[in-house]
Amino acid sequence: MNIVHQYRTTGLLLLMGILGAFTPPALTGQNQDQPKPPATGIPAVGSIAISSERGGEILIDGVETGVQIKAMGAVTIPNVPSGATEIAVREPSGQITKAPQAVLIRAGETVQVVVKRPIPDDFVWIQGGTFIMGSPDTEPYREADEIPHQVTVRTFYMGKYEVSQQEYDAVMGGNPSLFKGADLPVEQVSWFDAVAYCNARSTKEGLTPAYNIQGEQVHWNPHADGYRLPTEAEWEYAARAGTTSPFSTGGDITTIQANYNGHYPYMPQSQGVYREKTTPVGSFAPNLFGLYDMHGNVNEWCWDWYGPYGTEPQDNPQGAPLGSFRVNRGGSWSSYAKYLRSAIRNYNMASYRYRNRGFRLVRSGGIS
Repeated sequence: MNIVHQYRTTGLLLLMGILGAFTPPALTGQNQDQPKPPATGIPAVGSIAISSERGGEILIDGVETGVQIKAMGAVTIPNVPSGATEIAVREPSGQITKAPQAVLIRAGETVQVVVKRPIPDDFVWIQGGTFIMGSPDTEPYREADEIPHQVTVRTFYMGKYEVSQQEYDAVMGGNPSLFKGADLPVEQVSWFDAVAYCNARSTKEGLTPAYNIQGEQVHWNPHADGYRLPTEAEWEYAARAGTTSPFSTGGDITTIQANYNGHYPYMPQSQGVYREKTTPVGSFAPNLFGLYDMHGNVNEWCWDWYGPYGTEPQDNPQGAPLGSFRVNRGGSWSSYAKYLRSAIRNYNMASYRYRNRGFRLVRSGGIS
């Protein structure tokens, strides 16, 4: 595929017939092995290998190329003149998404470019990776269903905070929470309430809803760019933030670091306060991924049906195919410290509503 780049014409002229006929000197043994310079007037070119979360026409330095790329697809464009180059994708709607920065094209080389969605406000880009999900036999207070196994998750966006009452009310037109406060996490929401909120907010913001909801039958479209609940694997990967200890804070956690029932600490010396209610989202220091309240405040609904893990390595698991209960994670303001561990699994009926249940949003990241 050849693309005419009128936007970068070199303007160089071919030298012709300088002062009439000219006979070059004979080549010596030393300069016979020297490579010939490129023909004057022909620009040096390279290639661009583009991966994109958006589908549409590729633009190079703002100029149409006629090259189409599918959402989550990839394409290579050859014969791009060397130099700093901006890449973008224009969707059929006219929306243009640019690569994060210009790339430098060098002669004879192929440059990799990724066109990603802009990171939503109050969301964190979580780079995918592989980790050990579950807990070792040596971890105090571990449960039998925390079988350690290798899991790989793909890149995704996760909300920095639990969904607040202000956010919930703005979309759903109501606030079911017991503890009232605009910046407090919404609670007393069922799993069904949470997925309904995801779809309603997606529609409001012009995104493709992640769920097809028919009564109590909910099907997830993993290719949709709308809001959704994290999988249990995504949640634990994000909560650990690269750690292997019981908590992202290390081998212990205190009520200075999270909101839980400090009368029942993880280690005896860490006894603290019991606030007996939720605290404003983001009240405590974030983990290494920049996520707040992954331990305590409210339990957070996940997508998965509750079921056994198994021991085989898993790639982007989405939980058991069927079940009776939906998973929630993280512990709450009323939990003992041992129920805040990164590996602990909790579950309830999808219709269950209680003052310690809330949720956090995720959006699929597409390209790692």
